Amino acid sequence: MAIGAGFFDRSGNVSHQISRLWCRLLCKLNGVNVEINGLENILPDRPQIFVSNHQGYFDIFALSGYLPVQIRWIAKSSLFRIPFLGQAMMAAGYIPVERDNRKKAYEAFNKTLEKIKEGCSIIIFPEGTRSEDGEIGPFKKGSNLIASRSKSPMVPITIIGSGDIIKKGSATITPGPIRVIISPPVEPVSDKKENAAILESIRKTIVDTHRQRDAGPDKQ
Repeated sequence: MAIGAGFFDRSGNVSHQISRLWCRLLCKLNGVNVEINGLENILPDRPQIFVSNHQGYFDIFALSGYLPVQIRWIAKSSLFRIPFLGQAMMAAGYIPVERDNRKKAYEAFNKTLEKIKEGCSIIIFPEGTRSEDGEIGPFKKGSNLIASRSKSPMVPITIIGSGDIIKKGSATITPGPIRVIISPPVEPVSDKKENAAILESIRKTIVDTHRQRDAGPDKQ
């Protein structure tokens, strides 16, 4: 359905709404309960950059399914080669990036700026890949550049529990809870060095939130 909608709705908004319902259904069918805290920190009237840690495959389903805004993903190009999923992602206006190809990466960067100008919010995983051990890794510099060039606020998101749903290197789905914590937005600045410090402060927010809540999604 998301693929078909893409032929009639070039904005990708309808395709995203269909993908959102599909992601929610996928979570429910697999016994994954998603709890979101901090929805009041989402800005209702302007595009924003959601900066999230990356725990596992279900990060995508949890955020796509339960964030109540029009979002577009920057995702590694290999995901777009998966049958049906790849076509649905393209129809929804998600952005493939090839990290080892500088030209393609630059094209993805420009496309990201275009999506933000069109009013879409963006989700990025600045670690670049899912965590090996659940710890939050260093952030890549590209996230800083997107924020400074787009002048869009950055919203920290901490995901807890999704790494236990599908362990790295496994294809087995283990039912369980995922908690998504949305922290207050941070305004970027035009100065690259200053903005890099802001991005590092966002990483610290995510690390601290993850440690505080890591007793488990059902515990405070």
